Amino acid sequence: MVAAAPFSTPAEETGPEDPLLRRIADHLATLTGGAGWVVRVDEAAGFATVAVGTGSVPGDAVARVLATRAPVVDGGPGHPPVLAVPVVRGPRVVGACVVTGDGPFSDADVHLAELFADYAVLALADGGTLAGRSLEQAVRQELAWVEAHGSVRADLVTVGAGVIPDEVADEVFRVTQEALLNVAVHADATTVRVGVLHGPGTLTVLVEDDGRGFDAAAPARLHVAGAGARLGLRATAARARRLDGELEIDSAPGRGTRLRVTVPCSAAPAPTPGRTRTGVLVAAVRPVVRAGVVRMLQLGEPGLGMVSEVSAVTDADDLAGACRLLGPDVLVVEHELLGDDLVAVLDRLAALPDPPAVVLLAQHCPDERLRAAVAAGVKGCVDPDADTDRLVAVVTAAGRGETLLADDQLGRLAAPPRTGRATGITPREHQVRGLVARGLTDRQIARILAISAKTVEKHVGSLLRKTGTRNRTMLARLG
Repeated sequence: MVAAAPFSTPAEETGPEDPLLRRIADHLATLTGGAGWVVRVDEAAGFATVAVGTGSVPGDAVARVLATRAPVVDGGPGHPPVLAVPVVRGPRVVGACVVTGDGPFSDADVHLAELFADYAVLALADGGTLAGRSLEQAVRQELAWVEAHGSVRADLVTVGAGVIPDEVADEVFRVTQEALLNVAVHADATTVRVGVLHGPGTLTVLVEDDGRGFDAAAPARLHVAGAGARLGLRATAARARRLDGELEIDSAPGRGTRLRVTVPCSAAPAPTPGRTRTGVLVAAVRPVVRAGVVRMLQLGEPGLGMVSEVSAVTDADDLAGACRLLGPDVLVVEHELLGDDLVAVLDRLAALPDPPAVVLLAQHCPDERLRAAVAAGVKGCVDPDADTDRLVAVVTAAGRGETLLADDQLGRLAAPPRTGRATGITPREHQVRGLVARGLTDRQIARILAISAKTVEKHVGSLLRKTGTRNRTMLARLG
């Protein structure tokens, strides 16, 4: 439930007046003999504006409607009676119809005001504004609202920065609001992720959920979402066309939905003929590292495509989700962010629909970890304090699908892993290690060596300690 106190007093709204809302306010005033207002409410941001009406809305009627989500009848000595009813769309209160009168309000008056509120739904839902907020701030508040009103985890990933014309930002925000409303009402999702990408001359917003989805290839492609979703997505498509942008919707039953809208927002530099621009995403725990690497790449190789940092990544799940959502060509990532199970995370990245080439950032990467990373497909490993030329060379090579390692790194990889007496590995452990490398399970190895599966498990644990590997996958990759 939303408390009344945080909501600001409704203020007059500037801009063109909606004729439908004007008719509603006039009818309310005529039928009750008082004055009428239609108020637009943004629950996520905690403010309200007078869409139609003259003067200030009396008392705290709007805040009380938001607190109760039900009609409010008020009045007292020296004050005219006030009736306020919520304008509701799905789980969201998008506004309120407020009216004053000469006498007490009856149940019939309340019912009449609720009917007018039903007519106001579409006009108010179509009118979300940034109201002085940045696009990212507004989207973050929407996601907080989604989490507060349902069992949905909501995340925001922001890539890059840029100046967005007000009219573009406002329309894109309305698209995002509509998409999140569909997730909250129709998707039955547990997770929703929004990405805001500032590209060269474009702005892209992605909204992805893990809900029920629908058959995007069917002729009546949006029928499972219901009438409200159909209308909302039609409005979204209309906004994209109005901005000369592109709208893509990817969905399948049981596999969630991904909505992507891309709109032009400034003049983009002309690409070099015949050259493919490489998009780079930088992920690091420390903000100073992220910012420094981004800056070096932007200055060192202006020909790269979008070079951006992602700050919302704290673990492997977030990293894979960000890459799936943003689709970079090259991921430059601090090796600590990949955690102890480095190979499993790299395998997960490689299994994405559009897997990025991976470059590690590491001041010191242990030999076993470097060997496992390269075996898993990593294209390079760079000290974040390295000179710009070295960083640019490794990243651009990764963008071409090439591996570029320093001479000392090649030497470390060429050196044989420490085995045998130097690490105390027994002949039986050598046998077990070879069978693990073939991908056999403990039970299969036990049958081949005629020992118990429990004994195999002990040998594997001993091998992990002696080789410095963290799991069977890393052990297998060592051969």
